Amino acid sequence: MSSFALHFDTIILIGMGLSFLLNLFFYVSNINKQVSLLITSGVMAVSYFTSNHLFLMDNTSWVYLDWIMYDIVTILIIYAFHKVKSVEFSTAAYYVFFGLTINTLLFAGMLFDTIALDEKEPWFFWYLYTFTVNTVDIIMISVLILNRDFLLLKRLKFLYKNE
Repeated sequence: MSSFALHFDTIILIGMGLSFLLNLFFYVSNINKQVSLLITSGVMAVSYFTSNHLFLMDNTSWVYLDWIMYDIVTILIIYAFHKVKSVEFSTAAYYVFFGLTINTLLFAGMLFDTIALDEKEPWFFWYLYTFTVNTVDIIMISVLILNRDFLLLKRLKFLYKNE
């Protein structure tokens, strides 16, 4: 893995951790009492920390399977916490569900490409994967901090419900 990728990965990890600490501070200080933000940012910080530190960077394609499992488990844990606590999903929670789903699909594509197709040389999909996963991670961090629907995803939800 290149040096830039390791550094960018660290920035994403720090962003997830700081979004949780910021939401924790807002919650404790009575600035923002949205439990959904606290749950979502906390689970995301733990998930990204563990997925970043509990696998070997041995350059195998099977790491994509690990990341698929981490994202699925993260979605399920966030969903379960909200249901158990009877907490309404925040905008950030919806964005995290959407973002982790996109990342999971891309991880599955990379797993298929590198294992089933035995592709060893970078091609268009690899570049699309890299750009999209990093962009989605930055969007999730931004939404965990701002809790704003700046991509208008909620409009898509309402369009779907009206049909």
